[in-house]
Parts: sequence; C-alpha cells; structure tokens
Amino acid sequence: MLNKKVKATGLAFLIAATGTFGLTACSSDTGSSSEVAAEEQSTVDVATDLETARQAVLDALADDEWAQVMLASDVDAPTVKYGLMVMPFVATDAASRVTGTVNVDGDKFVIEADSAATGQTWQIDQDGTITEVTE
Repeated sequence: MLNKKVKATGLAFLIAATGTFGLTACSSDTGSSSEVAAEEQSTVDVATDLETARQAVLDALADDEWAQVMLASDVDAPTVKYGLMVMPFVATDAASRVTGTVNVDGDKFVIEADSAATGQTWQIDQDGTITEVTE
C-alpha cells in the first residue's frame, strides 16, 4: 500500500512539473484568452506548491477517508503518525508557508500558500481551483 502511494506521489510531482512546462509553452500563443490565462497563472508563483500539495492530499484520500492529512518534509513515504496520514511534501522557495495540516470535510478541503516574493496568500480547493485569499 505504501509503495503504491509513493509511486502515486512521484506521478503527482511529474504531472505538476509537466503542467508548469505546458503553461510556459502556452504563454507564447497569440490568442487573447490564452494570454490572459497565462498572465493570471504567472502571477500565482506558488501554483506548483499548491498543485503538488493538493495531489498529495488526493493521494492520501484515494485509499482511505481521513479528517486531516499532514504534509511534511521529514517523511520519505506516506505514513500514519498520531492518527493522521502524513504525506511527503517539500515546498519550493517560492512559498514562505504552505498549510501543514489539511482539514478534510467529506471530500472538500482547502490548502493555502503564501508567496515569498509578494506576501500574497493563495488557496487551492479539492477541484484544483486557485484563488487569492483576501481579507
């Protein structure tokens, strides 16, 4: 079971990286809608962190129902500690903070990340929608 989760986590990292490169390739298109989408995506410098964290939570929820999933850099493989599923996650330098413990309500959850460069806070939901957190 842990081997499956490790492979899934690796696949999630690969998918996130591929998506990032794909967005870069799309930014050279001449269509106005793709330019707007690429510009909006480029302003979210923590998008990769959010997408990777989201995928880690989805991987944890794929085999079991958890009320909380912890994202931690000090584990190499998915493991259960203190009654929580702990998933490996290492934030990039773009983020000064990423939610460490994700609360899950049914299949709904939100993960936040703060941009190290701008101080803006962004969030991603279970569907992959990224929005800016405003006070």
